Amino acid sequence: MNETRIFRRINTIETKFIINSIKTISTELLPIFDSLKELLYILINKSTTKNDYPSIYLITDKLQKILNNINFLNRIYDAGLYFGFIKRGEFYFSIEGVEYLYKNGIFTNFKLLHLNGNGEKSFLYGNNILKKMVRKSPNNLKKEDFLLILNNFDEIIGLGISRVNNEILSNLKPSDVFAINIEDKGQYLRRRQ
Repeated sequence: MNETRIFRRINTIETKFIINSIKTISTELLPIFDSLKELLYILINKSTTKNDYPSIYLITDKLQKILNNINFLNRIYDAGLYFGFIKRGEFYFSIEGVEYLYKNGIFTNFKLLHLNGNGEKSFLYGNNILKKMVRKSPNNLKKEDFLLILNNFDEIIGLGISRVNNEILSNLKPSDVFAINIEDKGQYLRRRQ
């Protein structure tokens, strides 16, 4: 049997990592996580490179029943919705995980940053967001806020962290960094195949 892959429900340590990380985004997310934690599984690949971190997946009740009836969990590469990953004791949401919460109305309090056309293109190439790329920003923006990045069509194209707050917005030059790129949908195209 191949013991290099482990696919199982998250344990108490992984739950603590996720809870501590979620608190930094919003404490209002905690009750939501509490209702979802029974659906979260982790995939650990022991024979990977140092850049391959344990992945967290959201598994529906129906899929859980199927998984409980099979004996080859160690051969699963993906299952359900990719929700994020754990790196050095910190949980990082995936774009898909955040999009799931937002689009299903489970948590809609994410701060939204809308980019113009040039901003979208630059962001999808992996660049940080400059002031000149921003079409619309939150009224209550603070430095270090977790942001959902949207394009002209209000589609989620990535995640970011603000580098400014509302008090200094008027002092920013067009080429000043407004937010850093955490993850963008262009990464899938840039990733080595």
